[in-house]
Amino acid sequence: MEIKLADFSHKLELLEIWREAFGDDEDYILSFLNAYLLPEYNAPVIIADGKIVSVLYLVEFELYADMKVIGNCAYLFAAATREAYRGRGYMGELIKYAIQLYKNRGISAIFLFPQEGDEKLFKYYEKFGFKSIYQTKKIQGCSCRPLSQKPLKGCKPSADGGESCTLTDFRLVNHELNNVEIFDGLYQSYVEFTAKQNLSPLKDRLFYFKCASSYLDTPEKHFGVFERELYNSTENNVEKFCYVFYKKFENNYYIDDIIMAEYNEMRGNKLNFNETAELLADFILNSGEDIRLEMNILPEGFENNKLAMILGLNEKVNNIIENLKSPVYLNMFMNI
Repeated sequence: MEIKLADFSHKLELLEIWREAFGDDEDYILSFLNAYLLPEYNAPVIIADGKIVSVLYLVEFELYADMKVIGNCAYLFAAATREAYRGRGYMGELIKYAIQLYKNRGISAIFLFPQEGDEKLFKYYEKFGFKSIYQTKKIQGCSCRPLSQKPLKGCKPSADGGESCTLTDFRLVNHELNNVEIFDGLYQSYVEFTAKQNLSPLKDRLFYFKCASSYLDTPEKHFGVFERELYNSTENNVEKFCYVFYKKFENNYYIDDIIMAEYNEMRGNKLNFNETAELLADFILNSGEDIRLEMNILPEGFENNKLAMILGLNEKVNNIIENLKSPVYLNMFMNI
């Protein structure tokens, strides 16, 4: 057994392992390898029987805490072992090698996103020191019992000076990600929204576009903007509340990700994340008969559904992890 760092001559072998493990098509795999495989740098592999049998990738991003850059982190991605060679401890050896390699390079932390709901994977990575910090709270509702009965904020003024709360002012409009104006707004909102979360990795524009596009692989998955028409506005007639990635199967909606449109400062009565999520839920639940909805919102504690893990590689980051006072929220569709 030998551990080394892959180069471009290994592309075909890497493609084979990826396709066997995850079932992705060749174009998607090659698009990642062409963009993010750095020769002899970020793809440690194990060689056995004269061929690559195990591999993982590490993609570097800036690391944020309290809206400040505190170093670089590495996103551990697409860890895979050939089926015939599993159960021999190869992946564990690769992970230990990667941890030491990136610690020596001065990287502050390593992130990874185990398959959602797979408790065995969380337990597995815990053995190497990774901790679960990113979590979401899952809520459900149906049109027979609306999720929230609270008055809606941000509606047009009524004749008596109060607020006239009507869901007909709102709409969820589907878009293509290759619409430059729409993607610009999404990415700008993502950058600002992510920077406000402790220890959130910021993806560059190209990788973010690929991550978002990969979510939309099937016709049942959608990307939309939740918005409403503005009243008494001379400059803008549409107000964006959030960007939404969701699946719709028959009459069931599954909201996988919400990105707040925080860059939009024209809204005087600003909603927080959960208020926006509740408003979106009310809109969907009142849009038709027998509609059911499942979505993730910010949790109140760390006991909710786990989503991602982090391993601090220096004392400063470990202190931040140990002293987190509130959960960290991360975009669902980043689990690619």
